[in-house]
Amino acid sequence: MNKVRGRPAAWRSLPSSLVLLLAGALGCQAGASPAPVPAAAIEGPKVAFSHKTHAGDNQIGCGVCHPYARHSPNAGLAPASVCIGCHKFVSKDKPDIKTLAAEFAAGRPLTWTRIHRVPDHVFFSHERHLAKNIECKSCHGDVASMTLDKKVHDLQMGFCMDCHRQKQATVDCLTCHK
Repeated sequence: MNKVRGRPAAWRSLPSSLVLLLAGALGCQAGASPAPVPAAAIEGPKVAFSHKTHAGDNQIGCGVCHPYARHSPNAGLAPASVCIGCHKFVSKDKPDIKTLAAEFAAGRPLTWTRIHRVPDHVFFSHERHLAKNIECKSCHGDVASMTLDKKVHDLQMGFCMDCHRQKQATVDCLTCHK
């Protein structure tokens, strides 16, 4: 894991007090990285999810399922309790929803296949982009029409630099590389 000053790179932008709190909660010792996530926890969804059904047909806003996007570097994923909040009433007899309910009742977190990831040496903030009214589909494509998520743009440096130049945003290296 890439580290900056003894911290895992993913934590480098957090205040020291919050890092200590997180490290304690995760059982980390000073200077240690959090325990790796078991492979079984990241293998993929146990329940099929359609952005088309949720964001498209039912017009559920991105922030419902990605609650941290407006105020954090990471968009986050809502816990299964948010899904169950609706699905205890809606489509509750469908097989995938029954699986969702069973996983939730058993206290097991849902697992998802990650589509986008920037390298550890890159600082990306959804918050900054949303504050400038950049729509999610600019980078993620029209997910509201996707039954199964797919990568639409390769979110590499060239893609980001082209967008920054087009929008006359800063191209200073330290904006993204800390």
